Amino acid sequence: MRRPPKPLAPERAWDYALWLLGRQAYTSSEVTERLRRRGLDPEVRERVVARLEELGLLDDRAYAAAYVRRRREERGRHALRAELLRKGVAESLVDAALAGDADEPPLDDRQQLDAAVALLTKHAWRFRAGEASPEDAADTADAADAPDAAAAANAQRRARARAMGFLARRGFAPAVASAALARAWGEERDG
Repeated sequence: MRRPPKPLAPERAWDYALWLLGRQAYTSSEVTERLRRRGLDPEVRERVVARLEELGLLDDRAYAAAYVRRRREERGRHALRAELLRKGVAESLVDAALAGDADEPPLDDRQQLDAAVALLTKHAWRFRAGEASPEDAADTADAADAPDAAAAANAQRRARARAMGFLARRGFAPAVASAALARAWGEERDG
């Protein structure tokens, strides 16, 4: 069982906040929560976070832009939005990060489609229609008496469902996931 963190003296709050930011980037909300868990009163927390923001050491706008930039090829808009909101980034900053800027193109449907196709290609081994997943093993044994065409169609349907679930869990919109699946599997059949 994990022990609760040791209470922090108010005069050590600044050093602790700098130590946190030296390890990794955080949002203002995350630093505030860390300070709260260490037993600091709201006034001290607000003062420390305000000073960090004033010095540019905490910048939720830059955090959100960097977060989207690092994860745009493996996550859909929905997942990125939910993750940033969960981290306490303001909705307007999340929208701005997803819209892109001069350095980074927006997360539009074309970019999302390309990212989804790349993910499907990278993880194609998971979705091969001829290979049953452990959940499908029992169904496959029962379907041994079925005609080959029906079994192949069933395996293809299950592979498609697994691929759609894979993309949905990564936050891609259903329309983007469906288009990516058609494009990736169309190229796979042609190649």
